[in-house]
Amino acid sequence: MAKKYFTLESAQEQIQKIKKSLIKLQNLQKSIDAILSVKIDPQAIEPYEFVDTNTKLNKEYHQLSYEFYLELEKLGKIGCILKDLDLGLVDFYFRFEDRDVFLCWKLGENRIKAWHEIDSGYSGRQPIIDLEDFQK
Repeated sequence: MAKKYFTLESAQEQIQKIKKSLIKLQNLQKSIDAILSVKIDPQAIEPYEFVDTNTKLNKEYHQLSYEFYLELEKLGKIGCILKDLDLGLVDFYFRFEDRDVFLCWKLGENRIKAWHEIDSGYSGRQPIIDLEDFQK
């Protein structure tokens, strides 16, 4: 997918959609992890039960995985970049002083409050006020 640039306003307009997607992705990930944690001892149950249970778990795993990747594609179509699902970190490309930087948003924040250089990551976050005068 092609790189998409945002203004502060256009990125902010996407936050509600992104928030819903992140929550759905986090819940799907928890369900997938729960299925993967199930251990069935084939010696402890009848062979037919083992096959039946294993088939049902695999079917559920693949269904949840499919839903997970569909939701991930939705985020990709918006144009944001998911950096950390567990934390709910999302970046948006932004042009600042003739270079690319990221607007940075975290699940739980009511608006985009920070930005950072492409190579600095979350630890390099700076207050968004530094960019507001340079918005294109």
